[in-house]
Amino acid sequence: MEKVSLKFSIMLTAVMLAAMLAGVWLAAAYRENGSRAILLPDQAMTLFPAPKPLAAFAFKDHENRVFDLSRLKGKWSFLFFGYTHCPDICPTTLATLARAHENIAKSSAGAKDVQFVFISVDPNRDTVGKLRQYVTYFDTGFLGVTGDNAQLGNLAAQLGAVYQLAITPGMENYPVYHTAAVFLVDPRARYHAVFAPPLDAEGISRRFEVLRELEGPKAT
Repeated sequence: MEKVSLKFSIMLTAVMLAAMLAGVWLAAAYRENGSRAILLPDQAMTLFPAPKPLAAFAFKDHENRVFDLSRLKGKWSFLFFGYTHCPDICPTTLATLARAHENIAKSSAGAKDVQFVFISVDPNRDTVGKLRQYVTYFDTGFLGVTGDNAQLGNLAAQLGAVYQLAITPGMENYPVYHTAAVFLVDPRARYHAVFAPPLDAEGISRRFEVLRELEGPKAT
């Protein structure tokens, strides 16, 4: 088990470093003769200058509806990979994202064009009913989705979201090692930015508001 965890940690570090090298960092906004955005080193959010269009995938959401590429279009989507049996990272992250959602909803632009999606990489245990109960506990507006291993691997690979199921024969409560990052997809279904842990609700919502204002019509 320790070897699996170490291997996963090395993979995760490599992915995050690659993302950081490929992007620039969005720091803050200020008002001086109108709204302006500053690009400065900021380890919380990595912004990609050339957002990557995502390829087709197909999941089911917690209402048993198809969740595919079309469901990402027209909205800013915060994507987080995890599983409902997760003892710490998932509940902590979802609670943080719920507070970020609340902050965004209070902003001048609101949250009508924003969605938060929890992607379970443990489809064997995470049924539609379990996903519904789990995600709505944190925020009634959150979506829970999952799919078969091929489809999960498809989207995860596009985002660089590493995960590994440590299934052991006869062991029902097996762990799943997964990235703690949150991936941001823009309204054109392009991989636009990534938030690295440790995550902070105020930091996420503030940076997102800057990015949304910076992109404006370009992202739709």
